[in-house]
Amino acid sequence: MDSTQLSQYLNTYHDKHQFDGITLVAYKDSILYSKTIGYANNELKTPFNLATKFQIASLSKQFTAFGILILEQENKLNTEDYVYQYLPKFPFKEIKIKHLMNHTSGLTNFVGAMWKDLDTTIVNGNKEMLLMLESNKYPLQWSPGSRWEYSDIGYCTLANVIEKASGMNFKEFMEERIFKPAGMTNTSAEFSTDYRTINDPDMAMGYVYDATNNTKKIAYELPEHSFIYWLGGFYGDGSVVSTVEDLLKWDKTLYEGTIVHPSSLKKAMTPTKLNDGNLADAWGTRYGFGWFLYNSENFGSVQTHSGGHPGYSSRMIRCPDTELTIILLSNLSIPDFWNLNILKELEKQQ
Repeated sequence: MDSTQLSQYLNTYHDKHQFDGITLVAYKDSILYSKTIGYANNELKTPFNLATKFQIASLSKQFTAFGILILEQENKLNTEDYVYQYLPKFPFKEIKIKHLMNHTSGLTNFVGAMWKDLDTTIVNGNKEMLLMLESNKYPLQWSPGSRWEYSDIGYCTLANVIEKASGMNFKEFMEERIFKPAGMTNTSAEFSTDYRTINDPDMAMGYVYDATNNTKKIAYELPEHSFIYWLGGFYGDGSVVSTVEDLLKWDKTLYEGTIVHPSSLKKAMTPTKLNDGNLADAWGTRYGFGWFLYNSENFGSVQTHSGGHPGYSSRMIRCPDTELTIILLSNLSIPDFWNLNILKELEKQQ
């Protein structure tokens, strides 16, 4: 691996105001490459370190999915069970737990159908969303299992299923069953996605680059991001706070198979089949449970997910055939984030 070339690649994005943060490339147990660019807090000029915390947004979905699979390992639920068996008031009797995990539930499009009905003077979250669904005002878009559409509220619903099946609240469950056993001492599953209510001094401040004034602005202060407040109570879809160091520890436990058994991991990394037998098309790739899946000519099978929240961008890439792992955490909203592709850059070096 050409570290100089990779640093130049990242510096190019930084110079375009499209990357601040930490990048880590690991092979087996060794960190091959680690680079920080920018500051965890621009105002205080606080440097990043491997224990700097970030909101990892939708990269959190893997933990919710694995939480379900851990409960399945203990025979406390089954991914083939219907959601209403755990949430009796859930009105869609044909939706199974697996449909929420692989985004084929057919639940209404949250932004398109439900945003307009939310009370923006209060903090909305899982409770409000479930009450809205129970109102029967938002019919299914299609029969569960017949189509794929990315759905955040599906993962919020899964968090509530975890609570019901485990008898613990989501934060406690994640801490006791995943983070603590994996040694992830700087990771937590919050009940909020609003930086201000998480109130953790070790968390990087999130920024948005303002091209007009050539400045980085604090994301939650911008009027167009007022939803950070009124959508601040959702969890399960993107409420985990973590570090590159902890995510690497988690990656190691997935190889070891101690917390998530090999059979459960295989289940999570199996491409979703639709009711008609075809593999679901997930934005040009495949999707398992909380992971996008595809193949790389140079590195074999690829398991990946990204996350984006105002002020934060995250990505984790696992290549189990070659035991290569890439973790990127940024405290900057990155437009067209998919263009910043470290795996593609490493492929060019092969």
